[in-house]
Amino acid sequence: MFMKQAIILLTIIVLTACKKDFLDRAATTQQQDEDIFTNFTMTDQVVNNLYSRIRGPYTYLGGYSMSSATDEGKDASSWMASQTFNNGSWNATTIGNTWRENYVALRQANTILENVVKYNTPDDPNNPGTLENRIGEVYFLRAWFLAELIKQFGGVIIVTQTMDQTDSEALNRPRNTYDSCVAQVLADCDEAFKRLPLSYPSTQVGRVTKGACLALKARALLYAASPLWAIAGKTSFQGDISSNSTASDPEKWRKAAAAAKAVIDLQGDGGPVYRLEPNLAARKQMFTSTTLLSNEVIFQRMRETDQGMDRYLFPFGNSGWSGCAPTQNLVDDYEMDNGFPVTDPASGYDPSQPYAHRDPRFYQDILYNDADFKGRKIETFAGGKDALSTDVDHTRTGYFARKLLDENITPSQSSSVRQVHGIIFRLAEFYLGYAEALNEYDPGNPDIATYVNAIRARAGMPPLPAGLSQPDMRQRIRNERRIELAFENHRFWDVRRWKIAEQTERAIYGLQAIVDNTAPGGFRYERFKVEDRPWRNAMYIIPITVDETLRNPNLVQNEGW
Repeated sequence: MFMKQAIILLTIIVLTACKKDFLDRAATTQQQDEDIFTNFTMTDQVVNNLYSRIRGPYTYLGGYSMSSATDEGKDASSWMASQTFNNGSWNATTIGNTWRENYVALRQANTILENVVKYNTPDDPNNPGTLENRIGEVYFLRAWFLAELIKQFGGVIIVTQTMDQTDSEALNRPRNTYDSCVAQVLADCDEAFKRLPLSYPSTQVGRVTKGACLALKARALLYAASPLWAIAGKTSFQGDISSNSTASDPEKWRKAAAAAKAVIDLQGDGGPVYRLEPNLAARKQMFTSTTLLSNEVIFQRMRETDQGMDRYLFPFGNSGWSGCAPTQNLVDDYEMDNGFPVTDPASGYDPSQPYAHRDPRFYQDILYNDADFKGRKIETFAGGKDALSTDVDHTRTGYFARKLLDENITPSQSSSVRQVHGIIFRLAEFYLGYAEALNEYDPGNPDIATYVNAIRARAGMPPLPAGLSQPDMRQRIRNERRIELAFENHRFWDVRRWKIAEQTERAIYGLQAIVDNTAPGGFRYERFKVEDRPWRNAMYIIPITVDETLRNPNLVQNEGW
């Protein structure tokens, strides 16, 4: 996955292009279908293959981190896919065809659901009920791939059955509204929920559970309630890409809050199915462990990648590629350990010692000049082992992303040393989603602070100030989400659904360490601009590749593309 290449597929989330129409028949004959779906073992393998089409959260952008296409990070090499976002060169011609990629997956899901009925697929003779579980998994996966489409493109074409290639009317349908697509996601999650267990035996960990169904519903409803889609999504496939970020519907927020609370309250035999990991050490272990036994994790992309991810993130001084270097923009949003933002005069922030007394998550998430790492000090100063530079594989910002690293890894080790399982849903997301939605339709509800403060307490941070206004609480919740979920493929979508990207995705900053024996700690620090990134509001929604709009005359392109 993390292989250096002279050519990188341009922009968003690109896999190899499929040469078939997204509605083309799967490459199987009727006899092959009968051979597969009259045999449980072969049907099971087909379902497992559908899981492999899930794009992992850590390698979402052409095999690299989506964070580098946001104000979270900056990649170190010009050939990495994030650069097309950062220089504004992405468009409907150069963008990768994830539209088609997800429709291929939807067709496979529909084929499975139809054929298990058509061929009366037998159950697993050794584990009765397993076939019903697999059908539930496919319903969830169909919901997942539709949710992926609407996250990127807005309202799309709802396809719940395989299509006859001679049916021109079906093949040339127009796009459905965003909200009708959300309704289909919810319906499939409900069908899946009926058929799925709360958990699987350890040999089956990684499969979809009831909790994953609730989590996908909660995320879909949170996005639908957000300003980009709150009103526009009711009647159109197109989001509201104006600069007005106040669109709101209390009923949508109420549904989003209820869905998030359903995840939180899901009960098993011994109480809640999911619980926050108790401290930051356990939180770190959650991201690096290969045992998949965290109480906080709801669903993950199994074997998303390997220890090549560590090499991508490691500092240059440890033979890494310095990829996804955190920005000063992100660093500035980590509060002081007393709970005050660094911009507050009461915070005690000292620019001459910028890394002292910060939110404890800062030290777990970010590597900075003079930080301890693998038995040495990080050296981002000129001439240091990890020097900030525009040379290949050097940090562009003065930082390195530590959060997802396994520090026991040596980048030169074989890629088989560890398998990385990408966390797609974890409980902390739904604490924050519940608080966000609740604040929008019932500001002042005590649950808002309760659930945000639970995450802060786990991090060793003080509770939020009492008596915050709705706008102030909104900002604190958004910042908490920015910090807690950093590098987990949330920021790109959050700044769009909130419609704040036109403020956040422009000037990107770093911090240069300069050796100075008269300064505290022997260094002084100078803020500098890394780059200006172009923005226009059409970028709130991803364009459909031109190939697809030419194939279907009724497929209207997103506004501004």
